[in-house]
Amino acid sequence: MKHDYYDILGVPRNASQDEVKRAYREKAHKFHPDKTGGDEAKFKEINEAYQILGNPEKRAQYDRFGTAENFGSPGGPAGFDFSNFDFGNVNFDLGDIFNDFFGGENRRGSGRASAQRGRDIGVTIEISLEDAFRGLVKEIELKKLVRCMRCKGDGAEPGTGKINCKSCDGAGELKKTQRTFFGVFSQTAICPVCHGEGQYPEQSCKDCAGEGRVRKIEKISLPIPAGIESGGILRISGKGEEGLRGGPSGDLEIRVSIKPHTVFERDGADLYSEIGVPFTIAALGGQVEVKTIDGRVDLKIPAGTESGAMFKLAGKGMPYSASRRGDHYVEIYIRTPKKLSGKAKKNLEDIAGEL
Repeated sequence: MKHDYYDILGVPRNASQDEVKRAYREKAHKFHPDKTGGDEAKFKEINEAYQILGNPEKRAQYDRFGTAENFGSPGGPAGFDFSNFDFGNVNFDLGDIFNDFFGGENRRGSGRASAQRGRDIGVTIEISLEDAFRGLVKEIELKKLVRCMRCKGDGAEPGTGKINCKSCDGAGELKKTQRTFFGVFSQTAICPVCHGEGQYPEQSCKDCAGEGRVRKIEKISLPIPAGIESGGILRISGKGEEGLRGGPSGDLEIRVSIKPHTVFERDGADLYSEIGVPFTIAALGGQVEVKTIDGRVDLKIPAGTESGAMFKLAGKGMPYSASRRGDHYVEIYIRTPKKLSGKAKKNLEDIAGEL
């Protein structure tokens, strides 16, 4: 009778890979044969369950078919039994091909598992056009894996140490040999008990269950430079997730999105807006007040200005260097009054007669 691997690890079927890994480590440390109260049979059962559920491809196959057996298992694919075939006594070291074929963890060479860089994090933040003009420091919160402060990333409960892994004799790796239709394949794989470290905590840290990392919310002050454009990307080295086994932290990548503005349209460092001008000023000339990104200015309108005319306010756009700015272009449209007094209407009729 086959066991339910999820029941063995004590996790629900929708558990994340992180939850599966955490449950495995806790149970493996609890039932390890070298520990008081250990259970060799239970330990092997836990190991078998993690070999399947800890591998996304094997787990998907197990969820779908109720089994994760590969070509090398007795009976083979489609029920064929290859056990009576003579494969010869040939060993192949196919490296990554073996890994792809059997779905296990593969490493070249010997020695303990190397440090592993933390995962990069990408976020998008939204700011106003005024914020992009001035630049600002924005506070953001990230929920990510950080170094466990209780064990300082070591994984061992404070006051305890680490012991050599009995499964791999401290080597951090195991050699797997599997007979298949194609021959006998050999693979050097990371030890699933100590995860390639050659050691494991004598007593796992209570906060991180021996992983050396915990998921927490971290506040980060993010400086956003003046003049940044929508879609601009800022990268902060080392502000991603904490690495494993002393590996460097990943990076934080921030994509900046700028909200649409009610007055201005932006094209690079230049800004565009439009303003309504009374037809009297358009005809006779005069001044109108124009809103810019950093205040209001007076714009001189020459006599005879037509609707659609464009005026440039030099240096009134967005910054694109420490001392230089783009321009602000103002498009004119003529405002026509909705109602006229009798006198105003008569004056306009007199003007129309002269045109």
